[in-house]
Amino acid sequence: MGIGAQKCASTWLYGALAQFPDVYVSDRKEVDFFSYFYDHGYEWYERHFAEGAQRRFRGEVSPSYFISSDAPQRAHLYNRDLLILVTLRDPVERAYSNHLHEVRAGHLSGANLVFETAIENNPLYLNQGRYAHHLQRWFATFPREQIHVTFQEDVKADSLAQTRRLAAFMGTREPEQFVRRSANESVDYKNRAVGMMLWRLGKRARKAGLGAVVEQVKTLPGIRQMRSANQKSLRDATAPMRPETEAALVRSFEEDVRALESLLGTQVPWKRFRAS
Repeated sequence: MGIGAQKCASTWLYGALAQFPDVYVSDRKEVDFFSYFYDHGYEWYERHFAEGAQRRFRGEVSPSYFISSDAPQRAHLYNRDLLILVTLRDPVERAYSNHLHEVRAGHLSGANLVFETAIENNPLYLNQGRYAHHLQRWFATFPREQIHVTFQEDVKADSLAQTRRLAAFMGTREPEQFVRRSANESVDYKNRAVGMMLWRLGKRARKAGLGAVVEQVKTLPGIRQMRSANQKSLRDATAPMRPETEAALVRSFEEDVRALESLLGTQVPWKRFRAS
């Protein structure tokens, strides 16, 4: 079960799991059962995996679980043997990527289009990046050997190696041929009408339970080239983070990053936070 954090390679994780022959992933990528829809009951949850009854593993990826105070205990009550898949990235980058996501979704206007103002408008920009604070709940609930942590920076450097590392952790067979998938970059569209139309179609298809189909279609060479030709980086169209803001965020996250390293027993790959 992928739990996030949000804007930390969850789409890569979903696509990687979908490649494994022993794994069935829910057609709806973000089921959000243990966070938002727990009152729907186990029967509702298990319908998302009904077609994968013959697979060794069945799973889903819902970044909302990472910061949910209820999700760890709810998940453990459901199945104490769950494998918990965590994806993290530099929390400063995560906060800015969160902002780009909100800009693209049209949730912001006026002064809030500026990152520095948007931080004050949306406390979750920073809260979701306090990884040790949230992850300790999962470590307190599930055995360490059932929790796998991947850094988005490592996915960007070598996605194939991280996919194989994931397969080894799960003890699942690798596919005969991997489709290389990188972590998503925040993008906008050169032809916004066409881009948003395709984005909405994909969103509706996922809500209809066709998420796995959408991910497979996106990997087709012609579709991939067409999407790439119509994309532009949102970073080029949005005011960058100010240097003084970056410095302030590093100071804000420093204590949590050190706690995360202690929790994981390893140094994080984030240059901003490398101990001098």
